[in-house]
Amino acid sequence: MRHKVLGYDRSEFGNDWAVPLGSTCNTRQHVIFSQSAAATDCASESAELFDPYSQTHFPTSDIEVDHIFPLSAAWDHGAYAWDDETRKNFANDPLNLVATSRSLNQSKSDSLPDEWLPPHPAARCWYSERLAAIAAAYSLSLSEASLSTMKRQCQLGIPIPW
Repeated sequence: MRHKVLGYDRSEFGNDWAVPLGSTCNTRQHVIFSQSAAATDCASESAELFDPYSQTHFPTSDIEVDHIFPLSAAWDHGAYAWDDETRKNFANDPLNLVATSRSLNQSKSDSLPDEWLPPHPAARCWYSERLAAIAAAYSLSLSEASLSTMKRQCQLGIPIPW
């Protein structure tokens, strides 16, 4: 089970999107650009983006950038013990970010796989593998319920070694 750790505040992960060295665009802009077929650079905008959760295109007016491993869940699973720099890096790590529709981001909220999965079945293994990679990269624990849910999503794909 997930145990809530007191002291979580979004600001513990930094208040702004980071601007990578040598770039004029912030992390959020880079994430949005990476999912756009029409944008020519990270500062330009296209009319729509591909949403990996729903496997559809949606208008850019509806964009939110989601932390695949939610910040509050990360706090509860070990980020409370990290230094400020590690938390800021985690919040800005492209591995942990995806542009999605506002409604899907809101429905996911701070849930992990035992509580929420992408609505499109084809996205569920991708989501599970990505979340596992994030957890491994940052030594974050996951509940048995989330691990079991994640393993079931990839039963026809490449076996996940966890």
